[in-house]
Amino acid sequence: MTISFSTLSQLVPLPAQIGQTEKQYLQYGFNTYAPSAYATSKQKTRVKFPSADIPDYTRSTGVNSENSEDPQKQGSTLTYGPYGETAANVVGHASVRYEFTKPINHVSLLERDIEVSHWGGNLAFEERYWLTNHGASLKGYFNRRDWQAMQHYKPPTSAIRELNVPLKVGSANAYFIDDIGNVSTSRFRTNLREANLELKPRYPVFGDWKYKFKIGWDQNLKASLRKSMPGDGYVLRVPFLEGPKQPEGIEYAHVKLQVILPEGATQVFPCELSSWSRLTNS
Repeated sequence: MTISFSTLSQLVPLPAQIGQTEKQYLQYGFNTYAPSAYATSKQKTRVKFPSADIPDYTRSTGVNSENSEDPQKQGSTLTYGPYGETAANVVGHASVRYEFTKPINHVSLLERDIEVSHWGGNLAFEERYWLTNHGASLKGYFNRRDWQAMQHYKPPTSAIRELNVPLKVGSANAYFIDDIGNVSTSRFRTNLREANLELKPRYPVFGDWKYKFKIGWDQNLKASLRKSMPGDGYVLRVPFLEGPKQPEGIEYAHVKLQVILPEGATQVFPCELSSWSRLTNS
């Protein structure tokens, strides 16, 4: 049996401030024992990090069941244990500080609107983002000249410099707007195999910096709407969440989803635990 779960807001930049071209280090705290309501006969915890540059990590005060150093470090992986008989609900606190020179993408609020137009056969999407970089804050001033010089070889940076939004094949009329207006640094690529919206913010978003923007696009309604059987109703199938797909990941604190149906739609039945909605003609 495999149990998968995710935790949010567990990474703390240390040091909290870095220079524009300095490496970023994050501190991660975790439990060296598997959370269990039952006694465990044998276990080990293996934690793999994105970099082998791990200057600090918690070492066990004792030894594991193999009488070896605890944890064992191999490249970017730390292994705590194996441990023998362990009581239920035991907690072993550990923390690791490792190099991670990428942004920590945090969306405090996403407002996602999906508008159904049966007259034009169109499905219009608009998403409004309140984006923050939760990485180490910038020490000193931002140097635009140095930043532009870096773009020729693109070294690792903790700033958000681009976002990639894969869309459904056939999407059209994509746009990218912030508080100032249209952002011309976006690129929309579409063909028979893919549709991809590449966003480049108006400025690099360093640690603690914020960026508010909205994107939108259209899709053919036929690709997401089908006739229900039996009856004269329809079933609309849309993803609950799309948005940027970043190698380092992105977390959402609050998501507000609004599906705008045609005037006169009645007997609307949103399905639970899925992104399906059922509606019937008036």
